[in-house]
Amino acid sequence: MKTFIPGPLTDNARNLLRKLGYGEQNKFSGQTAFIKRVSGGDFPRYHAYVEDKDGGLQVNLHLDQKAGSYEGTHAHGGEYEGPLVEQEMKYIVAWVNHWKMTELNTNVGVPLVGTHGKKDEPKKGLWG
Repeated sequence: MKTFIPGPLTDNARNLLRKLGYGEQNKFSGQTAFIKRVSGGDFPRYHAYVEDKDGGLQVNLHLDQKAGSYEGTHAHGGEYEGPLVEQEMKYIVAWVNHWKMTELNTNVGVPLVGTHGKKDEPKKGLWG
């Protein structure tokens, strides 16, 4: 599943994916891939190819269900569409857009979500 997230972005593709829990994987020919494990084992895992493109972020995401079946091959049981892939893509898009809005609000002096106008109150201690 491919999606383009228009910019401006708060950071580069690598850092944005790392903030979302993806680890960098440099095994494939020239393209940088990122993986995020779904459970404690190696599989299943989300597999994303990303690139900074036209000021935005191009994401190509799929779900690897298992490792390659034969030695020396990269073929695997992968889902390129479906509810799990769509849900993860929505998660990625939502967070990148959230960070964009937070950055915009910070730059224009608007309080960030969660401060609720309590900016001038003195801080209290742990038991205060």
